[in-house]
Amino acid sequence: MSNTQQIAPIHTMRIVDFVVNSQFADVPQKALKVAREAILDCVGVAIAGTLEPAGRLTADWARAAAGAPQASVWGHGFRTSAHDAALVNGTAAHALDYDDVTWGLIGHPSVSLTSCLFALGEQFGKSGLEVLHAYVVGFEVMAKIGRTTQPLHSLEAGWHATVTIGTFGATAACCKLLQLDPQAVGHALGIAYSMTSGNTSNFGTMTKPLHAGLAARNAVEATMLARSGFTSVPHPFDGPKSFHAVYSRGLPADMSVLEELGKVYELETRGVVIKPYPCCVSGHTSIDAALRLRNEDGVRPANIMRINLCVTRYTYDKLSYQRPVTGLEAKFSAQYAVARAISDGQLGLGTFTDAAVRDPDITELAARVHMNVDEEIDRAWKSGSRPVKLRAELTDGRVIEKLVAISKGNPEVPLSADELVAKFRDCTSLVLGPEAIEGAISALINLENVSNIASLVALLSPPPKHQEDLRVDSWAAARSISS
Repeated sequence: MSNTQQIAPIHTMRIVDFVVNSQFADVPQKALKVAREAILDCVGVAIAGTLEPAGRLTADWARAAAGAPQASVWGHGFRTSAHDAALVNGTAAHALDYDDVTWGLIGHPSVSLTSCLFALGEQFGKSGLEVLHAYVVGFEVMAKIGRTTQPLHSLEAGWHATVTIGTFGATAACCKLLQLDPQAVGHALGIAYSMTSGNTSNFGTMTKPLHAGLAARNAVEATMLARSGFTSVPHPFDGPKSFHAVYSRGLPADMSVLEELGKVYELETRGVVIKPYPCCVSGHTSIDAALRLRNEDGVRPANIMRINLCVTRYTYDKLSYQRPVTGLEAKFSAQYAVARAISDGQLGLGTFTDAAVRDPDITELAARVHMNVDEEIDRAWKSGSRPVKLRAELTDGRVIEKLVAISKGNPEVPLSADELVAKFRDCTSLVLGPEAIEGAISALINLENVSNIASLVALLSPPPKHQEDLRVDSWAAARSISS
């Protein structure tokens, strides 16, 4: 008997059993509501992301590759293989860093889940209800695995959980969508184990959003290979060479979390963060604090001598660009985001362009913003929204402090239904026509009633001629208007 056969796949089987046996009727209504809102939000930011370099370049690559026309590339008017469509749409969905977050994963769940499920759903004619159910299954697997090892998996080991852990959740979702049997699900997860990668050093570059696309593509490929009979190690979460042993080497892991699958739903207990600002969520508490300083105390750039941001070590680690020179880098700069919040009173799509980052007044103000790890705040933080204490020293001698524990967009401080829909319209208006936008909103809000997901996807990828009519001369010009 081989070593592979001798390993008792206890942890892997908990995941497999949940994927195979989950019933739509057992999913709490609140979890379904959060899932629908997250999918709506993800599709909106993905459409906007099609105009970003990362979204455009991957689409150009997929078009040139000329894969079998199985699934649509959103916003670009062509179809390609399901796995390439998942990669392009997933990359576009994360290109603006405007997509949702869940604190169990400490990463981005919907970018891979929505992209792979819509691609496979279109290929196989699946209904909205089937896609929604599969999304919930994948989300729960993803978030539960995240809770076994995060935040150390990212903070100490340097992995980007959106792809390293997200690949497993997306694979579980695809397996559910295609109704694979237990053996095939185990093999799909094992195949995915050899595909997952992605490190935090690429934050602030186009490769960070590519991570989300890779997670979606890997999930489609692993599932389709397993469906065909392709085999792998059947227990990626058990044994001496398990995922945790290899990817979080020497770090503690609480595998008991997996026992909650099907009993406690992450979508219900932790939910998602729907971002109000298109940048790394680690900086959102600092942005909220800066906006309060401006709105509650009337502080403007000329009033500021110095601002100190006291943050967690995780925040300090992820917001690594003190002096950004590109829009992508600025998404990971607390100094830039705070300077913009105080100067402009808002942060939108036009905030994070290369041209905006070169504004000399903002550069000068950002130089007065400093960030340091606060040991007390760091010890108190376990997971969830990253607290910040902003301390502003003003030219008139006043010192004002703002403590923000939970940023806007978290379940405790959610975007309203109107704000969520307004964000969708804002994100899609440069690519889709009014009828397509309103049709997509209606379908996404009532996803269970969509008989074939392909009818919804058709709204998201207008033909090339319509596309040209809608788009202005360039994305840069379009965003200069919005900013």
